[in-house]
Amino acid sequence: MNGKLTIYFTSDTHGFLYNTRFTDTRPSGIGLLGMRFPKDGNTLVIDGGDTIQGSPLTYFCRTEGEPLPVAAALNDREYDYVTLGNHDFNNGPEDLRAYLEELRAECLCANVQGDLPVKPWTVRRLENGLRVGLIGLVTPWVNRWEKPENLKGLTISDPMEAARKALREMEGQYDVLVGIYHGGIERDLETGRLLSGTDENIACRLCEEIPFDILLTGHQHIALASGKWHGVHLVQTPCNAQQYIRAELGEDGQWHSELMNVPPEQTLTPRERELKGKMEAWLDTPIGHLSRAILPGDRLRMAAEGSEIADLFNRVQLWASGAEISCTGLPNEIRGFEENVTVRDVVSTYVYSNTLAVLRVTGKVLREALEQCATYFDRTPEGKLTISEPFLRPKEAHFNYDFFMGIEYAFDLSRPKGQRLCRLEREGRPIAPEEEFSLVMNNYRATGSGDFECYVGCPVIRDIQTEVSELIIRYLAEHPMIQIPDPMRICGD
Repeated sequence: MNGKLTIYFTSDTHGFLYNTRFTDTRPSGIGLLGMRFPKDGNTLVIDGGDTIQGSPLTYFCRTEGEPLPVAAALNDREYDYVTLGNHDFNNGPEDLRAYLEELRAECLCANVQGDLPVKPWTVRRLENGLRVGLIGLVTPWVNRWEKPENLKGLTISDPMEAARKALREMEGQYDVLVGIYHGGIERDLETGRLLSGTDENIACRLCEEIPFDILLTGHQHIALASGKWHGVHLVQTPCNAQQYIRAELGEDGQWHSELMNVPPEQTLTPRERELKGKMEAWLDTPIGHLSRAILPGDRLRMAAEGSEIADLFNRVQLWASGAEISCTGLPNEIRGFEENVTVRDVVSTYVYSNTLAVLRVTGKVLREALEQCATYFDRTPEGKLTISEPFLRPKEAHFNYDFFMGIEYAFDLSRPKGQRLCRLEREGRPIAPEEEFSLVMNNYRATGSGDFECYVGCPVIRDIQTEVSELIIRYLAEHPMIQIPDPMRICGD
């Protein structure tokens, strides 16, 4: 194999092993089991985290008691190193430990401390004598998003400080420095414009302060090869094992990287074939009926005029919580529901492992939350309604637009951002700033994530630890025929 060092890199595969998007049974160019990484003594295979949670397969294994096949798939492909992603903590330290103990690859994550088989850094001497230093890191926003019981016994510290400490310990031991960072890029790589001012994503800062030769990034699901910042080569993969990176350091000391496609054909072992058959049968299990199908529409239109899918989610949340008001977002990719609903419909439409929190909020907080939702909308120079850039770049974040139930509200989009809410009522009566209500939302939003800082500090009335997808399945099972009314309309253009 040519070159001094070859790296194959995956990230944010989210348990997408098979060549399916789960919305149907047609084969697709997707899935870790379709990837092959030719190896020699100068090749490393690396994963950037968010590996064991996020697909109907991982949900099926967890709820049906099937062994999770992710570590076996990585072992079969001879991965050398992995780091941790924020979603890898979703099912608690025991599940995470079991995955890491089954894995033959070494886990590097310098800013995670605790009772896990994790190292901060390592140096690998290749067959050609090159000494490759590697540092793993994860976004510290795990502390903000994750339930405390899922981080019991673990500490997740500042990644910049952890990288500096690792660098001091590695001094003089490496020829090439590789960063494996489950976090994203906070600046436009062409213009330098700041896209995010928080410390959720700090890839550019890492490039400026740590002498990486290449930084393997994740979390944002951006398809990026041959990026460059402060002289550091930058790459990232899209989510769900849709592509992977091949990066090569040549004899001339220059990096080259490219995104590689996944073939739709897969050769499965008997165990992999058996598991897929069980999963497909489970996905097609009927669980309920709707008066009519509710399918996704255009993103902008759903946000502006309402979504029957979001309405159903909100109905379930109100039913499960007893709250007065509910809010929910929609994933970036949505299957929707046929009239005869199956498990496949649910887990391919509500794809997150979220639980619920009920907060005590005031009318003032509601107004601030709705004003944040209204920032989803923008105008083109010609005056046409469009989606504002922060919801599209650096990654698509349609899930940060919330749909509410239990209140009546409207936006006047001719007004400046922050002053767009022109109606806020409950049961036909205007809501006063000091009035208090119970508001149910997913645990991600309850932390204030998605620029909903107004929720931070609101009293928590109760937590509902059952995952929302399971609550939807229960609701459908308990309501033999669900009537779907006309969608809510939001006025203002």
